[in-house]
Amino acid sequence: MKNNNFFSKKNILIAGGTGLVGQQLVKQLIGLKANIYIASKDNKKLVNKKIKKFYNTDLTILKNCVKVTKNMDIVFNLLGITGSPKINNENPASFMMGNINLSLPLLEASRINKVKNYLLTSTYGVYAPSKIMIENDVWQTFPSEHDKYAGWAKRFAELQVEAYRKEYNFEGLHIVRPGNIFGPYGNFNPKNSMVVSSLIRRVVDGENPLIVWGDGSAIRDFIYSKDVALGMLKVVEKNIQEPINLGSGKGFSIKRLVNTICMSKYIKKKPKIIFDKTKPTGDKIRILSIKKAKKYNVFFNTNFQKAINETVKWYIENKPKTKLRFNYFK
Repeated sequence: MKNNNFFSKKNILIAGGTGLVGQQLVKQLIGLKANIYIASKDNKKLVNKKIKKFYNTDLTILKNCVKVTKNMDIVFNLLGITGSPKINNENPASFMMGNINLSLPLLEASRINKVKNYLLTSTYGVYAPSKIMIENDVWQTFPSEHDKYAGWAKRFAELQVEAYRKEYNFEGLHIVRPGNIFGPYGNFNPKNSMVVSSLIRRVVDGENPLIVWGDGSAIRDFIYSKDVALGMLKVVEKNIQEPINLGSGKGFSIKRLVNTICMSKYIKKKPKIIFDKTKPTGDKIRILSIKKAKKYNVFFNTNFQKAINETVKWYIENKPKTKLRFNYFK
């Protein structure tokens, strides 16, 4: 991103700033000369030393949110409970209430402290299964059964943004809906990691044969964490008021994903891949429309193989750090 003065010297809180998108935001904002503050439940060892302050605090509690948003110009809410459809269905209350409670008090605190810009990170899970997911179609359907609890929670958070804009004339409110995010600093925990991180961990750790659920035909929209961060910064800078999808706009099958990981130059031993067709595949196809992102010039798309290579390399070099992550499901 070209250097500019919009973020320079602004006080910016990144809630969830130690995660895969948060780390990328921190890197970009350091280059843009912003004053960066992070609030997270992660280990302090994951925090960049160039930030102004780190708050290890519970942001489901309003008074804590009020404390960390005081004197902030911009708040990025990257908080959320994520995981595979399997763990989503096994822990529906944790997914639903966790995502609701990580959204509502932070926006209220931002209103109380007169924050100028607040960005909510929603999810492609708010959409129904569809070949192409278009922003304006959300409220015409229901979330997929595979994302039902987290999907409805994020819809509720989006409604809060709409309500605050209407009642309080809070104009600097923004919503982004990323696709299936992957990248360095991701969650590689075998209990609740998403598909890209899970497969990278298993391949790097030498699982052979590599048994993958389903027949490999399911298609997803994968987006690199750096591209999401760059898109978020542009959405805030341009003061875009409507929800925006942040994705690649392309469909990648799970089979192609596995092969791309195995083709990485950092993978020394390629495993034998077995697709277990007795296991569920999930929704057949989920691709985000990126027409609005392109219209507003907030679309970024790193080459898929390059992004996978960088993620594999990071995991190999930082495996101990993956054990430092705060685990919501203890």
